[in-house]
Order: sequence, then structure tokens, then C-alpha cells
Amino acid sequence: MMLIPRSQGREVSRPSLQQHTPMTGLASIGNAIGGAFEARDQKQQEAEVSAKRLELYHNALDEQEAKVKLDDVMTTEMSEQVTLLKNDVSNGVMTADAASQTFKKWSDERYKQLENDMPMHARQNLKNYWDANSTKQTPGFLPLQLRADVQKGVVLADRITDIATRYERKQGREYLETSLAGLNLPEADKQARLYNYETTRDVLDIDGRISAAVEGNNIADLQTLVSDLDNGKYGYIDGPTAQQKKNMALSRIDALNKQAEVQENKRVQVAGKLFNDFKTQVMTGRALDDDYVNNVGESVKGTEHEGEYQFYKQQSLNFGRFSKLSTSEQLKLINEQKAKAKNSKSADPATEEKILGVYESIYAEKLKTGQNNPNQLVAEAGIQVNTIEPAEFKTNPKGAAQKIVDNATSQLALKDNNIKLAPISQEDLPDAKKAFDAMSVNDKLNFIGGLISESKGVQSGNAIWGATLGQLGGGDLSYIMAGVARMNNYKSTQGEDVATAIISGTQVLKNKQLIIPKDDILKQKFSEYVGNSASGNTANMSFAAFKSIYAHLTERNSYQHKDKDDFSKEIMDSALSMSTGGVYVQGNFKNTVGGKIKDWKVSKPYGMDDTLFEGHLAKGYAQIANQTGLSVSDLESLRLRRSDRRSPKGEIQYDLINERGNPLQVGGVVWRINIDGATK
Repeated sequence: MMLIPRSQGREVSRPSLQQHTPMTGLASIGNAIGGAFEARDQKQQEAEVSAKRLELYHNALDEQEAKVKLDDVMTTEMSEQVTLLKNDVSNGVMTADAASQTFKKWSDERYKQLENDMPMHARQNLKNYWDANSTKQTPGFLPLQLRADVQKGVVLADRITDIATRYERKQGREYLETSLAGLNLPEADKQARLYNYETTRDVLDIDGRISAAVEGNNIADLQTLVSDLDNGKYGYIDGPTAQQKKNMALSRIDALNKQAEVQENKRVQVAGKLFNDFKTQVMTGRALDDDYVNNVGESVKGTEHEGEYQFYKQQSLNFGRFSKLSTSEQLKLINEQKAKAKNSKSADPATEEKILGVYESIYAEKLKTGQNNPNQLVAEAGIQVNTIEPAEFKTNPKGAAQKIVDNATSQLALKDNNIKLAPISQEDLPDAKKAFDAMSVNDKLNFIGGLISESKGVQSGNAIWGATLGQLGGGDLSYIMAGVARMNNYKSTQGEDVATAIISGTQVLKNKQLIIPKDDILKQKFSEYVGNSASGNTANMSFAAFKSIYAHLTERNSYQHKDKDDFSKEIMDSALSMSTGGVYVQGNFKNTVGGKIKDWKVSKPYGMDDTLFEGHLAKGYAQIANQTGLSVSDLESLRLRRSDRRSPKGEIQYDLINERGNPLQVGGVVWRINIDGATK
């Protein structure tokens, strides 16, 4: 079947004769066919119209969807971008023109990113829609810039005003006027700022004058300021402000007057203290600074102490010279002055008596200082005193010992017999004692040994280490006896180190956890043993060592006393022997004091038994008898007494004393028995 295009079908005209020719069968068939074609064309057209309408609908829907997408971006990203740019313009970070350019650039770039998702048929419309909305945003930048410019001008004006106040007043005014001229501010604002500047400068000037006057205690300047305020010199401040500043100045005047009154009262009150300090300084003999002397003079001026101050100032040279003398020289001069005053007349006896009284005060103070803290006298003599650090006793015992010996030699160098050796200064002693007490037995022995070693060969070396141990021991004589034992290397008959036993026992006694016999029992046994062989300080030191050794042996032997009345004879005998070195009982001698002395006791060289000791005595009796012509029996009838003197070799010697206690003397020579080789 052949298809005829619709356009051709529509253009074919039927012959006009058909309108007049009666239908035949073939003709009616053709007519029917033609009607079918027309119906089909009609439907085709309707379908096309429907399709076109659908296409237009879809296009409109796509365009609407794209527009919504743009709206979403414009209400979020575009809105945010505009907000950020407005903030920058408001804050003066960016101009309105720069913000517009920045926004346009962002808008173009952002739409370009979105364009590919836009429908082709509506791209131009959508672009126009985007641009129209974008253009609406930029006019809002300019008002913000104008407002920011005004705010910036105000800020600059404030800063300029602050800077202007730093200049001298006239120069600051010129700077302010010049700088304000270039700012876009109302003229009234500029004039107000100039007036406020002058007001501020008036206030600053007034406050500055008040501060300077108060700092310099200058009441006259404050009074002048009050007059200036009353006379209207400061014309830029208002009445209330002027009155407030005037009241402030008057208040400061009252405060300064009160301060001066208080200071004067205080000066009078402390004048006594200042004078006493000055008096003390004068009496030390130290040279005084001129400023110090003058300051004290000003402080005591017009007070009851001014006369005394003048007296000590005039006599300071004499008092200084006197204070530098030794106590024996001071006493000699005092006695000479007293004798002179008694035997001759004086033009000014009151002053001389007063000077003598000061001399006696200086002498008494120096005696006291020499007994309690001789290092102070060393310092006043201009000699450096070593500070004894507590930690050095353990960490550097040799260094501590060297410092101690140096202090002691300085004290001895003062050549003052009334000075009591005390190598450790009073201010250092409490901490030094604590450190010494905290040391172990071995550490104490090491320190004592080092102290003895450093003192060896030094004049009065034994006195130096003895005085030091006396200070550190707080009067406990056992430490000094431990030093004697360490220096002489005392050993018991069993070979035990005596110094160690003493220090160990002293530690035990300090702990107070061990039961030992009460002192009455120990003293009785000790006295029975030593008899007359020891007395005074020697007996006291030996007893202290005996008690410590007894405690040491008790702990070492784990002996348990039942109570303080109980004692061990074995421990007692050992402690007595170790603490004294042994006692010899002399029975064959001329009795004295009506026969009351039955047994005579004398200390032997340390650790020597009776047989060996008697052998040395026999040899000595024979030598003396041979050289003096006296009989041995006569010599044996004399009592033995351990001599303080030693042989040229340092050996122990014994005096031979008669019933009156006088040593044997023949031909003007004192004869003694020498114990050959015995030095301890």
C-alpha cells in the first residue's frame, strides 16, 4: 500500500465534477478511504500538540528546578559572601569598590561552576536571574564604607589627642590642630576636641604639681597651687573640678604637715636607739663613716641625747684606741687613770671621771665578749673569721678542721690572756652542734682525728682541738677524752680502741634506752679506784670517759642490768682501766696529816702494768740516789705525783713530794723519775 505525505494529500483537490457525479460503488470506496486518511491525520496532529505541550512542561519544570538550585546557593553561599564582605567594609579592612569587585569575581566564578547543571534552553534566563540578584547586593557596601570612614576618623582623632598630651603643651596643641585638619570630622567636633585637650592639660599640670610637691615634701608649692586655682590661672577646667583639685592640694598639705609632725616625734623617740647604736660603734674602735656620724647627729639634734652624742663624738678617737688594747693593757690603763685622778687635781674632773667610766665599760664588755664569742674580737681587729658550715663536718671534715684551727690561731694571735678559746662562732654553734650530734660514731672519730691532725704543730694545738670538742659536745667531757685517746692511740689490754669505745658509749647514753648503774654508784666506784691520782678537770674528764665506756661495754656484751642499783664488776673493772690507763697504789711512804692518808694512788702511763711500772721506779730511785747521795729508802718514802712537765723526749715524769707536798729539790735542782719510752 502506498503512503502519500500528508502535505501532498492536503494539497490534492478533488475534481469539481465529483460534486455533481452520482456515486458509484468505486466512488464510495474511494470516499471511504479518504475519510480514513483524514481521521488519521487528525490524530497525528493531536499527538504532536500533546507532545509539544509535554515538552514545554518539562522544560518549564527543569527551568524551575534550576532556579531553585540557584536560590539555594544565593541564600546560603552568596548571602554568606555578602555578609563577610560587609563586615570587612564595616571594619575598614576593605573599600566598597573593592568589595563590589571581589563579590563580582566570586559571583562569576560561582555561576560558572553551576552553569553546567543548568538546562540548555533556559541558560540565558537563569544567567539573567543570577546576575539580577547579584547586582542587588553591591549597593549595600557604600553606606557601610561611609560609616566606617567616620568611625575611623573618630578613632584617629582619639589617638591623635592622646599623642598630643605627650608633647609640651604648646607643641601638643599645634600637633593636634594640624592633625585634626586632615580628618573628615565636623568642625564642632574638632573644636570640642581642642577644648578638651586644653582641659586635660590643665588637669595634668595640676596633678603633676601636686605629685612633685608631695614627693619633695614641699608644702610651699602646694600653697602656691591653691592660690593659682583661686586666681583662675587654669581657665579650661570648670568650677567643680577646680574646687576638687583645690581640696586635693589642701588635703596633701594637711598630710605633709602631719607626716612632718610624726617624723619629728619619731625622730625624738628613736634618738635614744640611734645614739646607743652610735655609742656601741664608737666603743668597738671601728672607723665610722662621716655620713653615718652626721646622720646620727641630725637625728639626736635637740633631744636629750645630743649632749652625750657630742661627748662620744669628741672622744671617739680615744675610745677607739682604748678598745684595741688587750684586756690586761686596758686594766692597766684604767688603774693608772684612777691613781692619777686620786693623786692630782683636774681642770675638768667630771669629764675625766666620765671617760674613765667609759673605759671601764669597754673593758667589761671586752672581757665578756672574750669569754663568750672571741671571734667577734677577731673580726673587730680586722681579721677574717671563717664561717663553719654544718654539712662540712661530714662531707669535708678536713676543710672544717682547717677553718676551726684558723679561727683559733687568730684568737690566740690577739695575745689576750682573758680570751677563752672558742673557735666556732656563737652564731654558727647551734647548727654545728646539731650536725655533730647527727654524725655516726665513725664520722665523729674521723672528724676528731682530722681536727687533732690539723692542730698538730700549732701553738696550743691541744687546747684548740679540746676547746672545739668542748663547744660541739655542749660540755660533755667524754668527747675531749676521746680526743686524748685518739691522739695517743690508747688501746685496752684486749686491743680495743678506747676512742671508739668512748664515742660509742656516748651515743648509747644519748639514746637513753640502756639501763646502767646510777651516777652515785659509778662515782663511788670511780673515786675508790682513782683516789687522789686525779682531781679537778682531769678527774671530771676521766669520769665522763669511764661512764661512756661502761655504757659501751654493757651494750657490746649484751649485759642486762636488773635496775640502776645493779652493776657488773667485770664491766666496771674494764671501764675503769680503759678510762684511766691504770692506777698504781703506793703503800710505802711517810704518812702525813696525822696518819690519815693510808694509801697513795698515782696514775700510771697508759696500759702499763704494776711490775713494769715498779721496774721504772726502781731504776729512777737508783739514778737519783747515785747523783744526790740520798738513800733509795729515803726516796721510796716520798710520795709519787705525776708531773705536768715532760722530759725533752716527751716522756712521762713523776715528782717525789714530801709530807708538805713539796717536790724533792737537792742542790737547787728538782729531781724527777723519768719513765723511759713512756709518752702516754
